[in-house]
Amino acid sequence: MFTSHEIVRITVALFASGLVLALVPGAWAAAPAEAGPVEIAKWKDGKAGAFMLEFDDSAPSQVKNVVPELKKRGMIGTFYINPGAGHYNKQAWEHDIPALGMEYGNHTYLHKGVRDAANADEELAKANEVIARCFPDRKMPRLISFGRPGGVPWNITADEQKTLLAKYNLVERLPFNGAAIHLKTAEDMTRLVDKALEKGTMEHIDFHGVGGDWLSASLPDFMTLLDKLEACRDRLWITDPVSYHKYVTERDGAELKVLESGPQKIRLTLACKADPKLYDLPLTLIARVPADWKQCQVSQGKEKSTVTAAGGAITFPALPGADEIVIQPAGK
Repeated sequence: MFTSHEIVRITVALFASGLVLALVPGAWAAAPAEAGPVEIAKWKDGKAGAFMLEFDDSAPSQVKNVVPELKKRGMIGTFYINPGAGHYNKQAWEHDIPALGMEYGNHTYLHKGVRDAANADEELAKANEVIARCFPDRKMPRLISFGRPGGVPWNITADEQKTLLAKYNLVERLPFNGAAIHLKTAEDMTRLVDKALEKGTMEHIDFHGVGGDWLSASLPDFMTLLDKLEACRDRLWITDPVSYHKYVTERDGAELKVLESGPQKIRLTLACKADPKLYDLPLTLIARVPADWKQCQVSQGKEKSTVTAAGGAITFPALPGADEIVIQPAGK
């Protein structure tokens, strides 16, 4: 049986009177013959594992080597930029790269550390302003990933940092796992891809230079990693830190209830305690449907889609806190 950390499992039983009892995640009950349980997938789209590529310091080799290779494969990376650094390429970082669908994180404005809370506030605010300018089509406020710069003074307390991150809607990224520091070879890096798939975990690698600059990973090793990720992308959710944070927060705080489960219709609600203004990523639901439902229509508010059943189940996105979800055989 899956643990609650792997898949949030919620099932329902119908009383003879039609009253519905929603069980807590991880519990099971006898389901009606015409439909089975509903689950929230551990990872988006029901993928087996998750992986993130992160790049620090807006290094020139990232513009030259990394972005073109990601673009070639249709992959995303998250770049923690320092807009005030002397090597910062404004044209590339503020015009060319955002158009390719890459993600940005706040790595402070100058990457020179912080003297005190006031200086930290200024560093974070100025970096956030540039990130907002790079993506004018995205709503503000929104969550932005934060990566604390290394090798520089950081003269604020943990509480002061927490307050500032909350002020600017910054989400601290996972602990640093550096290429050329912790992971020195292509084998070290690709082994993490295997781990994500075998263990069902989120794995990530943080780069500085690639094929040049400082703390540099070799370009051939980096391309070997990308080739491995590309070969596994049907089973691996390759994502960014904010999407990962949103999905996990929403998933772990979700409340899924089945309101109706019959031969003609399944009705669900999906709630979450997280602030919907900031946590707005659809979760992936997996629902068992009657055997004769080969094509299903899934509706949530104005959103409608047709989903093909596989093995008596459908997989589809649903937004927590939004409208009721209705599943019916297509054409009904």
